[in-house]
Formats: sequence, C-alpha cells, structure tokens
Amino acid sequence: MTEEPEPHLMAYADVWSAVPGQTVSVYGSGPRGTVDVDLVDLVTDAVLTPASPVSVEPRPLEIGSHLEIPSVPTPARGSLALWIRPHRLGTRQVLADLTAGEWRLLLALDEEGRAEVSVGTPSGRLHGRAPSGVREGSWFLVAAAWEATPATTTVHLTVGGGGESVRATGHAPPPPAGTGALRLGAGPGRDSPYIGRIALPLLTRSLLTGEACASLLGLTTGAGLLGHAGDDVVALWDPSADPGAPLVPDVSGNGHHARAVNRPLAGLAGPEGDAGKPAHTAVQLSPEDLDDARWPETCALTVPGDTASTVLGIRLRGGSRSFVAPLIVRPPGPPHEPASRPLAVVLPTFTYTAYANHRQSSEAEYFGDYSRVTTRRITLSPVDAYLNRHRELGLSLYDSRLEGGAVYYSSRRRPVLNYTADYVWWMTGAPRHFSADILLLRWLRSEGFAFDVLADEDVHAGGADLLAGYRVVMTGSHPEYISAPERAAVGAYVSGGGRLMYLGGNGFYWVTGVDPRYPYAIEVRRRGTGDWWDNEPGEDVLTSNGEPGGLWRLQGLPPQELLGVGFAAQGWGPAPGYTRLPDSYRDEAAWIFDGVDTEVVGAYGLALGGAAGDEIDRAAPELGTPPGTLVLATSAGGHGHYYQPAAEDASPDGDTVRADMTLRRLGGGGAVFSVGSVNWVASLAAREGDISRITRNVLSRFLLSDVL
Repeated sequence: MTEEPEPHLMAYADVWSAVPGQTVSVYGSGPRGTVDVDLVDLVTDAVLTPASPVSVEPRPLEIGSHLEIPSVPTPARGSLALWIRPHRLGTRQVLADLTAGEWRLLLALDEEGRAEVSVGTPSGRLHGRAPSGVREGSWFLVAAAWEATPATTTVHLTVGGGGESVRATGHAPPPPAGTGALRLGAGPGRDSPYIGRIALPLLTRSLLTGEACASLLGLTTGAGLLGHAGDDVVALWDPSADPGAPLVPDVSGNGHHARAVNRPLAGLAGPEGDAGKPAHTAVQLSPEDLDDARWPETCALTVPGDTASTVLGIRLRGGSRSFVAPLIVRPPGPPHEPASRPLAVVLPTFTYTAYANHRQSSEAEYFGDYSRVTTRRITLSPVDAYLNRHRELGLSLYDSRLEGGAVYYSSRRRPVLNYTADYVWWMTGAPRHFSADILLLRWLRSEGFAFDVLADEDVHAGGADLLAGYRVVMTGSHPEYISAPERAAVGAYVSGGGRLMYLGGNGFYWVTGVDPRYPYAIEVRRRGTGDWWDNEPGEDVLTSNGEPGGLWRLQGLPPQELLGVGFAAQGWGPAPGYTRLPDSYRDEAAWIFDGVDTEVVGAYGLALGGAAGDEIDRAAPELGTPPGTLVLATSAGGHGHYYQPAAEDASPDGDTVRADMTLRRLGGGGAVFSVGSVNWVASLAAREGDISRITRNVLSRFLLSDVL
C-alpha cells in the first residue's frame, strides 16, 4: 500500500440525523495538531456556529472480524475443536489463540494450509504440524488437545476424523489455575487473521483425539455436540442460537459468550451432518470487515435550537486540509407543522450507506472493459484515488472482498469519503447520490419551496405516522435500498391520500435490513439476479430481522406496484431525453407540461448529457404497474448498446431499455409521479428548462389541497 506523506483529515459523527438542540459526537483523525470545527448549512452555505479549535491526531482503523472471549477457564487437561472452511490460503492464519498468564496455546494454518499447534511458556515450547494441508472451500474439523503435569505437557493435533496426526511431549508447565482469554480468528492485535468460516468452536475438559475426535464428525449442531460431550463442555459457541448478535452465545449454559468484533458475517451454513442438511452454525471472518471505527470522541457539537430542517456539514479545517461530514437536521418531532412545511424530502441514506467508500477499482474488476458501458474516459478524483489505495476505510456493498465473495454489511460508523456535497462520480463526471441530492435541495430552496429533510432511518423508525402530516413526499435520486418498515410506510402514505414524487431511478429495489443491535448499519443479501454478488444457496435470510433478502420483486412487492415503474437497465453512454407520449396530452395530465413547447424534454444535463440515463426504470404492467397509470413520456429508442437490461428482466418485450415518466392517481387524492432515472436531478440542476418546469408544475399542483 502506498504510504501517504501525511495522515488524511477525516471524521464521522455518531448519527446522520439529528433534531435541533441535539448534541452530536464527532470522531476525527488527521495530522497531529489543531483544527477548527464548525457547522455549515450545505443547502444555503450559511455558517451556523463559530469555529472552535479542537485537537486531532492520527487514529488507526482496526479492521478485521474475529471472536473474543475475555475470560474462559483453562483446564490443565482439555481440548479446543472447531470446524473451519478456509477461503484463501497462502498466508499464515491464526485459528485460535488461548492465553492464560505466560501459557499460550496457538492453533493455526501455515502458508501451505497445514494445521499446526503450539504450546509455549517461558520454560519451553511444543510444536506440531499436520503432514498435509486443508483445502479452500471445504469443511474440516480441527482439534487441539493438551494434557499437562507440573513437569511436562503433551499436545495433540487432529485434522478430520482420520485419527491422531500429531503428538508432541516436552517440558512445559500446565496453564495456571483460573481463567484465560480466547481469541478465535486472529492473534493479538489482529495478527495473522484467519480468512474463512468457522463453526461451533468447542472447549472441553476432555481429550478430543483419535476416535474421540472422529465421533464429532457427524455432530454439526450445538444440541448434538452438547449431548455428546456432556459435562466435559467448558463452552460451546453456536452462532445459530442468535444469528448476527454482537455476542455469539455460549450454549453450554456456562455464560462464556464471545464478542463478535467488527460484525463477522452470520446466518451461514456450517458443515453437513448425518442428515445431509447443514445448520446455520457458521460465521465468516474477514480481515477487511469494519463495523465501527471506535475512535475516541474528538468533540461534541450541538445543533442550534432554531435550526430549520436542512442538511448540515460538520466542517473540520486545518491548514490546507478540510473535511466535511454530513448531518441531516430533521424536524423536532411530532407534531410538526405541515401547513408551513408541507413537503418532506426523504434522502436515501440507506443507498448512501450501501455505496459508502465505493471504489473504482472494484467497479473496474466488475465491468472489465469500461468501453462496454461508457464512452467517457475514466478520470479519478483525489478522493477516489485515495479510496483505491486504502481499503482499511471499510468496504461498500459494491466492493468484493480480496478473498472473494460479496459484502453484506455496510456501516456509517467510519469515515465515508464519498458522502460529501462536492463529490463527483468517476463514471459520469457529475454529482451522484448525496452530492446530487444536495443539488435537489438547493433547487427547492431557490424555487421558494419550504421543505423538511428526513433520512431513510427516520422513515424506517417513524413509519406512516411520520409521513402522514405531509402533503407531498419526495425521494432523492437513487432510493435503491429500502427496508420493510419504510416500504410499508410509503405504501400506507400513498394509499391514504398522500402524494409521492419519485425523482430517481432503480428505486425500491433491494430488501434492506436494519438490526436494532447495529442501528448505524444496513444488511443486504442479494439473490434473484444471477450476478457475482448473489449469496450462497440457503443463506438469503437477513439476520437483522429474520426475513428473506433479495429483490423486493421476489417478495411480491415489485417497485412497479407502488411507483408505476421499476428497474429496467443501466449504462453510462450518452443519455437521451424523454419523448412525450399521447397520455401527456390528456386533460388529467396536460398540466404537467404547462410551459413546455417541445416534444423531447430533458435532452441536457450535468450527467451524460441527458435526463434519462445512468440507471433507468420503465412501466411494466406484467410486473405490477397498476391499470390506469399514465405513461407520459419515454426514452425508448434513445439508448445505445452501452445500456444493459436488468439481469432479472426476462420480459419478452425487446424494448425494455428505457426510462418512462408516469403519473398514477389513487382514490382520496393520492398520486405518484415518477421519472424513472437517476439522472433527472442532474438535469434539474443543470439549468432552467423543461425539467425544472415539469418538476415545478408537479410539485406545485401536488401541494394544492384539492383533488387532482
């Protein structure tokens, strides 16, 4: 990894959404010294608080997932057994590290995948290594056993059920009476991390060697192991007892629960037993997991009590360096005043989290030759170049692990460098996600519309009651990741007479979990697309809520059913505008185009030169678009071969690569206006024109209290 001349100045807050008067903790890192910190409104550029000097210093990012048990009995005669499925060999990897005073037992894999065990004390060291190595992608039972007298210790190592493969005896005293510390999957300081799955670690007072070890091979559930080992069990850690919990339960009843550091992937199948069907008894450990940076607090800032709902920046400045971490200021809570602020803009913060620290290097690995999807020359900003070099900042859901496989968790409790108002995406050379949505808020402010700003997390927690007082709810440009409570809240809002403006593309697409034990993170388990990031069979259930993951479409809730449109294609070649269709001239829709005198709208924009580009959605009655939905305009026929149909779209209609603009009217005055394109907001911000007029016309009409 390239060494930087100086540490990067960066920070994050403990929350991304706060109310006026709330105090927010800020965690920073940078060159040792003093920086000024203030709050600035990212929509108006107004400075809300005076600059205050605070001290910063370089802070490490301690990445890598493993399990820790700080206190566990260390018998003079005992065994440690666990199932392993390595994902990448070639480096030395620690499977287990049991330490009691100066006595230490280490179970590891060497560079060739051979299991090895050692017992060390100041007076001696025993070591043994299996004659052959394990294989990547296969399950193996590995057991280390020891028996000690005051003068000597014998250590045994068994791999699989083939009998005792290693035995060593030497002069080493037993572990001191009492307790020790056990770490599974890494040594001290995350040294020599293990890369792969482990299942059902078992600590006993008996020797698991030879036939005793072989008898465990068919016992691949916690209950089976407990029934077999009986009173000899000191601890048995079974992830299936509480999938995804911060503490992996010790199901022996002895209370030696293991702390899951950096949230290892849970809810995974372990080894097959006699029944041939594996239980979900495994966790996956990776040296690149990062759940929470856990930096000490740098300072605390209080949102001024008179702050109207907006998006603030927590700004750190020192010398020539600066960093701005975002903070959404939501209304102070019910009851709010919809008469004065009848519009709520829901920023897609789950999507921001999914793309947090998204790396161009991972995208390049996925697409290979960029010329298949774009005509643009890829140019990296300093931020993107830095992210490519620094994987320790944590992975996005669009990065693949170095050992292979998808990322299922993404957290905001870490510095996120591409979540800034000035970020420009390398693929389009234009704002995307948060930076694009800031442009939307600035446009609303310039047009004189009063609005509140909410985060996905707010709607997830507040439900339909939070939205009920608003006359109009507006999305950001890419609300791709939606939780079940948020999906239900928006559906209830529309059914109850609310008016929704969907100003994005590829929306309401992936089922997203938020575990109350990790409220700062999301979980996504992809299935149904046949792509590289699909999970392994049988592992699609979210540990966050116990519900199936994957596409909302597979849950019987396609986006078309709510929005009128759903994901159709993606691409980054030249983007067209929309051509008006006959529905746009009908009396019930013609008002949308008041002041528009061209047949094609949106043939311009900051991103790719047009409003219908990037990721786009189409109306599809066969996928749930409700009868009576008006299709006002379409980009059909305007996309080149750079735009690829959605992998899951098996429609026989060959003209599926298009963005459709639709209007859906419901009973009780409810309505949904959809544009079906990520690029819409980038065109809205480009200049005054037909996209501005259409957006203004719809919003002004939707804000009226009478029936459409």
